[in-house]
Amino acid sequence: MNSSSRSISRVTTLIAGVIAVSLAVLIPAGYFAISYQYLIGSLDAQAEINARTVTVRVAANPEMWRFEEHRLMELMEQRPWEGVQEKRRILGQRDEVIVESLNPLRPPTVSRRQDIYDAGVPIAKVEVSRSLFPLLVKTGVVAVVAVLTGALVFVVLRILPLRAVRQAYQSLSESEVKYRSLYESMKEGMALFRINRDEHENLASFTVADINPACEVILGMGRDAALGRDGADILDGALVRHLPDIVKAISVGVSLTFEIQFTSVNRFFNVSVFSPEKELFATLFDDITERKWSEGQIQKLAYSDNLTGLPNRTLFFDRLNQALVQAGRNSAQIAVLFLDLDGFKVVNDTLGHASGDDLLLQVSQRLQRCVRSSDTLARLGGDEFVVLASYAGKELNIAHLAQNLLDKVSPAYFIAGRDIYTSVSIGVAIFPEDGRDAETLLRCADMAMYSAKEGGRNCYHFFSQGMNRKAHERMELETNLRLALERDEFFLEYQPIVAAGDGSIVAAEALIRWQHPDWGRTMPGDFIAIGEDSGLIVPLGEWVLRTACRKLKEWQQQGLAPLRLAVNVSGRQFAQRDFVDTVQKILSETGVDARFLELELTETSLMESADATVKTLLRLRELGLSIVIDDFGTGYSSLGYLKNFPIERLKIDRSFIADVCSNPSDRAIVEAIIAMAGKLGLRVVAEGVETAEQADCVHNCGCHEIQGYFFYRPLSEEQFLATVRFVPPSLVVTESLPLF
Repeated sequence: MNSSSRSISRVTTLIAGVIAVSLAVLIPAGYFAISYQYLIGSLDAQAEINARTVTVRVAANPEMWRFEEHRLMELMEQRPWEGVQEKRRILGQRDEVIVESLNPLRPPTVSRRQDIYDAGVPIAKVEVSRSLFPLLVKTGVVAVVAVLTGALVFVVLRILPLRAVRQAYQSLSESEVKYRSLYESMKEGMALFRINRDEHENLASFTVADINPACEVILGMGRDAALGRDGADILDGALVRHLPDIVKAISVGVSLTFEIQFTSVNRFFNVSVFSPEKELFATLFDDITERKWSEGQIQKLAYSDNLTGLPNRTLFFDRLNQALVQAGRNSAQIAVLFLDLDGFKVVNDTLGHASGDDLLLQVSQRLQRCVRSSDTLARLGGDEFVVLASYAGKELNIAHLAQNLLDKVSPAYFIAGRDIYTSVSIGVAIFPEDGRDAETLLRCADMAMYSAKEGGRNCYHFFSQGMNRKAHERMELETNLRLALERDEFFLEYQPIVAAGDGSIVAAEALIRWQHPDWGRTMPGDFIAIGEDSGLIVPLGEWVLRTACRKLKEWQQQGLAPLRLAVNVSGRQFAQRDFVDTVQKILSETGVDARFLELELTETSLMESADATVKTLLRLRELGLSIVIDDFGTGYSSLGYLKNFPIERLKIDRSFIADVCSNPSDRAIVEAIIAMAGKLGLRVVAEGVETAEQADCVHNCGCHEIQGYFFYRPLSEEQFLATVRFVPPSLVVTESLPLF
């Protein structure tokens, strides 16, 4: 007995010691770790807030923000909590101090930094520092308290009488009390039912034997009121239909689980049934209402569009397939209307995605007012909507529905404090004439929609087989375009650009042509748009640039008089991240003198992302080549970019040149462009000059260079070289030669 007591005493001492030491060590360690992490998080937050504030200042004044010491100091002196000592600094890229607060900190200290950005590029850092000394003092106090607590715990556990261990064994009555306590404190409702049988030992009813407090809440009645009551009555009949399965399960000693709904309280429960003894069964009610609601939300998210709440693509195809089955049985018709907003990208790019989303939401609300409750309006994604309408005979006039949709969409939308106008192009496909399955109908409606786009937008087109043929021709053209790159079927022609004064050739524009083995000579108007849509314009544009540079280098080596060669660059090609690297690589490979190379870009492509465009153009200018704006006057109305972009020349669009002699407005525009360019130090090229009258007119307006059929059509390389070498400048204007 003594040996056993000593053994228990040693174990008790060991346990008490371990617990006491753990308290003495873990409490201060945990306090320090948590407090330190909180401190670090606070420093990160403050550094990030200050970095964002300074970033806004940088964006407002990217060149002079470093010298606004007073404002920067004010930012550094702002404190979220009074009495907390912090030291704040703004550091440059090389950790030089730009500005700092003067609060002294007692060592040791901890610091956090956050980057300051200019157009996405880190240019400086904000550093926020605090002293660790207050935290160390508090941790020391906590350590003292923890040691005292550990000592107290050790004493209590060490002197705990052994008889306390024996008293841990509870009597049967105490066990019953604990069971009742557990039973009554359960959050799940539990009810015990007694099975009542008739004289034939068949199930007659089941009555309540007991319920816990949680079940009282579920049933809305107290325990005393429920005892002895018929279970079918108090459970609102929810268990009755499951009763045969319950009796069968408890007769073989297995549990049973199912879901029920209490309609009186509109709650859902997961019910587990088991039998504690013969002729009794217990039910455990677990409230799953929130889970059911969550499942419903997930279901909604899976089949609904997050922005508009309309059915999404998945639900639309499900309803379309169901409608096709019904239409096939009832000999009915189905109309699929494919809608695409006109000019939505401009709204998104100009006003931002939030305004674009607002526009989509307002459009969806207008469209919903146009369709019947039996129809389906869905959003497929982006700015694409689709309407599914089923009808029999002439019950529904689809043309009237399409026109109604057009009329509802066209009025102005008030977005971001201004009126925004948009329209919609609609393509219509009919079952069974245009297709008998969902994919075919939607594809046909899509083709009809694109036909409406090409037809001027803000209109509707019904699908026709001609559209199908056109789509196949477009696909064939794209396939041949891909093969043409591999087969080297492209070649360049060169259209001279002459000086307005004497007609001498000063430059040329490289123009791509396609010699198809079956179709023959194919002009860019027949394939450039396909290249833009398919992305083939990128490798095609790279081929043009490489070929033009190689030819220009050859001409320079052959002793040809120096002249500039212009190459068109598409917006999609210019937007490539590696565009400048590609140009640099081509210049290096060909060895051409970049001073004689010009890249022609349209206003629209330059304004896709103004900030990125400036950086790209500056990098291109560093390579030594020139930038020309092509088709000037037909793009963005804002002319602010002219002073920010490193541009050398403007090409006046041919639409202003065509009537420059007869239309005073066109002449005024041309004169204004030339005058503005002169003030900005830019040279002007008039393109599309086809008559002597036009040539004289643009020359008199002050245009520097001219390009057009009046002087030269695009020439083959041989014709171009012969012209440059042998045609006297004096013949160029007077005889308008050569016209190839």
